[in-house]
Amino acid sequence: MARSIEFDKPEALTAAIEAIWGRGYYAVSTNDLIAEMGLAKSSLYNTFGSKHQLFLAALSQYGDERAAQLAATLEQGAALDTLHGLLNSIASSNDGGKGCLLVNSAIEVAPHDSEVAATVRRGLAKMARVFAAFIRAAQARGEVGAHLDPEQAAMSLITGIAGLRVMAKAGFRPALLRQFIDGLLRGLEPRE
Repeated sequence: MARSIEFDKPEALTAAIEAIWGRGYYAVSTNDLIAEMGLAKSSLYNTFGSKHQLFLAALSQYGDERAAQLAATLEQGAALDTLHGLLNSIASSNDGGKGCLLVNSAIEVAPHDSEVAATVRRGLAKMARVFAAFIRAAQARGEVGAHLDPEQAAMSLITGIAGLRVMAKAGFRPALLRQFIDGLLRGLEPRE
């Protein structure tokens, strides 16, 4: 008879996310993950199979959580003001300097790992759907341009945010990044 899982899987994945997000996938050893997750090595392997499978599960959970957080953030006010606040937060803090785990993984691991690349794409696609719904609702209120295709505008935001996060990690000052933000948001303004 197989033993049941005796730990909270989402909580363990959250610990794995924090470890990988803070240091990078390749820099975190399996022993580091076991220690930070508070698991026995056998629990990690019995539940996730391998460090790689754990990483895929953690990336997937991270994508789900970030899409839900994004949806909640986007409900907080006028469309362009809300986006301006979100983007300026990235420029100034970039999640405490960690960036975005999906973007980090796209750069660090995805070029060499098709499963990670697919998981990153799925996570970014979830966020793009959140942005597209946000843009549609903002169009209905007259807050962003009616001429915009919501899906294309959402992908422009995802692409812009990914670039913004990379530039912030590279040490570009927030004042310079704000110029980029202003240009990106001008493209969403209603036409007269």
